[in-house]
Amino acid sequence: MNSNTTPRVARRITSPAVAPPGIPLPTDDAPIPAHRYYTPPPRPLASCERQRSGEAPALALTTDTSFHNIVTMTSGHGGVGLSVMASMLAWTLARREHSCALIDADFVAGCLDLLLGVEREPGLRFSQVDAPLGRIEGDAMNHELMMWEGVRVLPYDPWSARQPDWWEVQAAIRALAETNDVVIVDAGQGGLIETVPDLRSGMQVIAAELSVMGLARAKSHRSRLDSWGCEAPYIVGVEPRGAPRGRGHVGIGEAQDYLTATVLGPVKPSVNLCGDVLEGLGIRSVTKGSRKAVSLLADLVEQAIRPVSGASCKDR
Repeated sequence: MNSNTTPRVARRITSPAVAPPGIPLPTDDAPIPAHRYYTPPPRPLASCERQRSGEAPALALTTDTSFHNIVTMTSGHGGVGLSVMASMLAWTLARREHSCALIDADFVAGCLDLLLGVEREPGLRFSQVDAPLGRIEGDAMNHELMMWEGVRVLPYDPWSARQPDWWEVQAAIRALAETNDVVIVDAGQGGLIETVPDLRSGMQVIAAELSVMGLARAKSHRSRLDSWGCEAPYIVGVEPRGAPRGRGHVGIGEAQDYLTATVLGPVKPSVNLCGDVLEGLGIRSVTKGSRKAVSLLADLVEQAIRPVSGASCKDR
């Protein structure tokens, strides 16, 4: 033994293990007891809080099951009208007799219940979701949600001090996907997509403003989704609000040439809808300027979910 070893360390190395009377010593080949209690992994930092990561964190859920009745809707920047479009899509699908859930996963802005004019309705908010084991019972959660025009809504209240952890977001989406024909997720600018697997695995929809700046941001956003392993997105063009007549607007053809992809639309702004939303009256109809694009998008969603509607979801 090295002469620098202290007597205390030497005793630890050379002294035989001594057990209290009546307690046998474990043998070398005895199995190591497994951990009995589950502790969720720490929530990954948001994209704005960390350096770019090429991999998603380890999942709290070990089941390798993909749900393809989940529609993840995002945009490259705020103010495009993404939440309104997501709400109109959910309403249209509900009118077609699909059970539909609308989830507010934009934890920066949120307030989907305010947008819909149902903020006073009783029901579960995302800040109240609790899934310590990464699992929520779908039927029970369905009954706790507020209803809007036949759509079950899970809003987020950003003034709450509690932001859901990523495995709680995953558990909520999965629970509602198990018990509804389709789940529409308003994911804002996509801050959660990299870390929540079910947001990546389903149908992707991008709302792109039909302006030079808007299309540049949409192109960058599409590249980001591609780097996260998402499917090729459907793109819906939205005419910019407040643009001078004959200026600032890019046509659908030009947008398709620039993005080298099919662009649905355009969705045209509605002065009446804007006024209703600003006054807290909610969305009272699918406006004429949005109807065609939203209907085409609903057709695409139906094609994606038709093989699995009302059943356990498989690859489409």
